[in-house]
Amino acid sequence: MTEISTIYKLGIMVAAFFQTIGVEAADGTSLGILVDCWFVEEGKSRMGFPTAVTQKNSLLLLRKKGDSGTRRTALDFTPPSDLQPGMLFDITDPTKTILDPNFRGLPAPACEMNRYFPQEAFVDWASHLTGDGISPLFIGGEWYTSNIKAANHKLSISSIQKVVAGEGQDGEEMVKATSIVLNVFTRTPEVQTKLSRNVMLDCGFTVDRESNFSVEWRYQYEGSGHLVYAYDGLRDRVEAAVDGVEMFFEELHGYGNASLLIHNVGVKHEGTYICTVYMPYLHAQQAIDLVVREPPKLSLSPDPLYLLPGKEGRLACEITNYFPLQVSIRWTRKNSAEGSELEYLTQSWQTSDRDNPDGTYSVTGYVRIEATPEQHEALYTCHVSHSALKNGAKKSITLKIAGASGPSIEDAIGMFIIAFVLYGILKFLYWFYSTKVSPLLFGSDTGKKKKSE
Repeated sequence: MTEISTIYKLGIMVAAFFQTIGVEAADGTSLGILVDCWFVEEGKSRMGFPTAVTQKNSLLLLRKKGDSGTRRTALDFTPPSDLQPGMLFDITDPTKTILDPNFRGLPAPACEMNRYFPQEAFVDWASHLTGDGISPLFIGGEWYTSNIKAANHKLSISSIQKVVAGEGQDGEEMVKATSIVLNVFTRTPEVQTKLSRNVMLDCGFTVDRESNFSVEWRYQYEGSGHLVYAYDGLRDRVEAAVDGVEMFFEELHGYGNASLLIHNVGVKHEGTYICTVYMPYLHAQQAIDLVVREPPKLSLSPDPLYLLPGKEGRLACEITNYFPLQVSIRWTRKNSAEGSELEYLTQSWQTSDRDNPDGTYSVTGYVRIEATPEQHEALYTCHVSHSALKNGAKKSITLKIAGASGPSIEDAIGMFIIAFVLYGILKFLYWFYSTKVSPLLFGSDTGKKKKSE
């Protein structure tokens, strides 16, 4: 827990440093960061059915200074001429979470802006956050939500914000000043891991006021899903949790660290995890994709590889325990003769994929071998491509053809050692027989003389 706390403190210090130095944005304003954004909304309803979704160009000014109220420093840039009225959002964040250097420069971050309508939550761990059910005054007015994702995939922030100036009755004002009430963010929108590792799914939140909250984690994969974790912050109680996951409550209450730790990741854990933070009448969420990549293990058989002259054989490449399923196999051969070129072999085939108990896969590839003299000491290589391997993997073996060459120095030394050992054994047996065994069987010469007298 101390390690996690340190990471969050360092993150806050780095963000504060970039905010403090106040470097002028490359996009033409010293007030903060300009972000091009799509404003997306459904058309007006007809007979109870929404019309087509519309998109408009909008511009966000993530202001680095200024009060969250209506009195702000005047703009020091000219908005684009094709920007429709009300599509310039002058945003302040009391927590300064949104003022992140990952949103500066090119390539530009992805951004979407939508209208937001505060409402009660209906899940058990958040429904009581609204207290007596009387709507507070602060939820009135005009609300929006922005979703900004850095192009380098190092940050994604969803922000709930309220218009504090510029909304008017007809919404025709060019600039709408907003103040962020809730941020939910992740520094790891995609996490890639091998099997059997412990993985942290990063999720954090900041609020502009003291407030009760609840946190929920859900899992989704190919259209299905389930609840992973639910924590009631008001009652300080875990409402639901699957095996093998945990949250850190001291970090959660102290720093807004809502991260989820998954122990011993398996194939079943791959999918999208949605972190949702609830406040009274408000909620925002982040989606984190967990990608499991397990590289294959390679082995060749038979090993060593020997063939008789003129015979045919096959070499097997065992590719085991990989995930996901897609894998490709190629075979090459390079003869030992100087100047030989690498050959890609076509007389190869493979088995169907086999399912392993842990959810991984295995497959066997084969190549046909003909034992011709020129292939003696040829190098056969199995090449494997898989998404878990950045540069692929390979396994090689040398073909030996019996009688294709005379004995090597190593063979001669071995034969000499064997002959020397055999000579020693025979010498010992002769000595043992002549001195120990023979007298017992036939008697000594002295004994024979005494008997003759």
